[in-house]
Amino acid sequence: MTTNTYFPSISADQIIWLSHYNAKLPINGPTCEITPTEIAATLTDIQYYIWILQHWHPATQLDAKEATAYKYLMVNDLGDNIIDYPKPTIFLASPTAVKPGIQKRLFSQINRIKASLNYNEVIGQDLGIIAPLDTTNHLVPEFSLSVELGLDHPIVRIDFNKYGHEGIWIESRRNDEEWLFLAIDTIKPYLDERPLAVGKTHETREYRIRWWDKSLPQGDWSAVQKVVLGL
Repeated sequence: MTTNTYFPSISADQIIWLSHYNAKLPINGPTCEITPTEIAATLTDIQYYIWILQHWHPATQLDAKEATAYKYLMVNDLGDNIIDYPKPTIFLASPTAVKPGIQKRLFSQINRIKASLNYNEVIGQDLGIIAPLDTTNHLVPEFSLSVELGLDHPIVRIDFNKYGHEGIWIESRRNDEEWLFLAIDTIKPYLDERPLAVGKTHETREYRIRWWDKSLPQGDWSAVQKVVLGL
């Protein structure tokens, strides 16, 4: 299987890519008929996008985890000292907010750059919008797990790359019980929104994944990955 994707899937790599594009667009944009007004708007978009990835989202996730830990402490623990609640993060400086749809506007611009009569591979490489072909034969899916806070309980996010396959077949098990089919997913990420088992405040979940092609699970299982959830 082959793929040619220039935009990274991991937030840390996205920050690097966005910073690079932010620096190169004013140089290459005018050649490909991107106006100064649009370039300025794109730079504002990118700066806000980077701030969300680098500062706002990690801070709010940490706030949520601290809030959950504090709730558990106050409801279940014993002690003689009064413990004040953790204060949410205050952002002293933030970039100008923009309209939703940053990524859609960005990719639309890149498509127009590539359609310009003045566009060439040198410009594409300089902007970082040409990725080398991935000719690796990916025998099993590669995925990563992260825990996010849902409406009233933690959820597990599964990020993955399809590498040209139709999708993935996901199985999971809780606390060393039997493996059970969880989902077929063709659009990343997959969110495991199941609540904790009744009466449980902590739970270990394991995941394994196979390719899904032609309406059937295919190939070997991935390595097993696991997370621990708690209220």
